[in-house]
Amino acid sequence: MARYGALFSGSQGNSTFVGTATQGLLIDVGVSAKRIEEALRQREICPDRISGVLITHEHCDHIQGLRVLTKRYHWPVYASEGTLTALMNSGGITPGCDVVPLYDCEPIEIGDMQVTPFHTPHDARESMGFCIETPDERKIGIATDMGVMWDEVERQLSLCDLVHIESNHDVNMLKCGPYPYPLQQRILSDRGHLSNEVCAEVVVRLAMNGVARFTLAHLSANNNTPGIARRANVSALGQAGLVCDRDYLLEIAAPVSESPLTIF
Repeated sequence: MARYGALFSGSQGNSTFVGTATQGLLIDVGVSAKRIEEALRQREICPDRISGVLITHEHCDHIQGLRVLTKRYHWPVYASEGTLTALMNSGGITPGCDVVPLYDCEPIEIGDMQVTPFHTPHDARESMGFCIETPDERKIGIATDMGVMWDEVERQLSLCDLVHIESNHDVNMLKCGPYPYPLQQRILSDRGHLSNEVCAEVVVRLAMNGVARFTLAHLSANNNTPGIARRANVSALGQAGLVCDRDYLLEIAAPVSESPLTIF
């Protein structure tokens, strides 16, 4: 059975676990190594079970613990060529670390899972999302840090049983909030972050195509709240005739989660 958990989520750091009873992958390690280790320990996940780290892109809230963790546990790092180059140039990974480049929509076997990477639109060197398939054919899609939803990204997500998707900001909160105008424009751009409204539109289409589990992730601490994000998505799904806990399950990824892994 598949195991999934959003360990950390948001502008202060992101990390997600996807795995099985015997192996697992970390998607991003955007908090300190100590905090990643504690999150794994809380869920009784031995570091030896980690088959590798998938990095979506090189921004600090996705790689903060990477250098220490790869040095300590010798986990291989999987990312696009652009992301790997950025990490090497910035010292984000230890020299000699085992790195494996990923290519758009080319599946790769990691441990007992198959990972299909796909490009995403963000203001990073070469950002990616991932569709991860476990041996029992469960599929988990990870797609955050996107300014818009590309057709190919949505196609990949539509094949999944569970989708971990960005619902970053409420547009009105962002425009009326404390962020300077250039930062607002960056977030609203096609290489920025998905709003609640755009996320909800995508979630409705995915649900109509059969996706039944959603985690809303990467919520802004300043320009969103869990309640607002949930209402935007549940309302859109309701207008499509879908009822929460009957037709779909929806969770909000906490900045720091203490929840056990979801097993399905």
